[in-house]
Amino acid sequence: MRCGVRRYFLSLFTSALLVVGVAAQAPVGGEQARSRGLTQVTIEGKQISGDDVLVHKGKAYVSLPALAQALGASIAAQGTIAVLGIPAGSEGDCGSTPDVKRLSNEYRKAAVHIPDAIESLRVQAKKPSVVIPGASFDEVDRQIFEAEYHARNDADKSVSYALSHSNATLAIMYYKLRRGIYPEFAMEGQLDSILCEMESRFALQFGRLSGKEQCSVFQPKREKTEVKTADSK
Repeated sequence: MRCGVRRYFLSLFTSALLVVGVAAQAPVGGEQARSRGLTQVTIEGKQISGDDVLVHKGKAYVSLPALAQALGASIAAQGTIAVLGIPAGSEGDCGSTPDVKRLSNEYRKAAVHIPDAIESLRVQAKKPSVVIPGASFDEVDRQIFEAEYHARNDADKSVSYALSHSNATLAIMYYKLRRGIYPEFAMEGQLDSILCEMESRFALQFGRLSGKEQCSVFQPKREKTEVKTADSK
């Protein structure tokens, strides 16, 4: 059973592997993996076969895109790290969890398309030959702003802030890259941007925040405490 969103951080051979779909291999354990004749793997009732299954030295491997599809997950990449996010299960799987915050149907309908818009810009930003007009990021900001008119509770507003943060951080990265700043510096903060986009997508799809999100916007603010020195009275 799944509750919330499970995340797996997987190393990629190179970031390009994920882009072209020849993903890094995720090992599948078990006795079946020892058979060199293995041609099919079944995960949660879904079959993975053909070029998506590889047996090497007695171990079976499946391609990351095929694994994600079987699990109903999404993939995000940051440098040499791939983030595999598996969406929440049904209401019955999770039971009553006090940390779960529900989104309103009004906001979900208004904002459900925004993560796709951000992801589209992210894909373009990774292509050096593609020039993205500044108005494209502004248009996403406009959509976020208009959707927030439909926000009815704190969970809605949290998702709105997360989407805004994701889009703004992506825009900053893109402009840094265009100015010739080294990618390792320009892409600082992009993992958080990806998590905010991905977790917002899941929240809009399933109608709730699990309370286990890793995006910085969803993290509870730590209360400031005064530290008294030894000689303070």
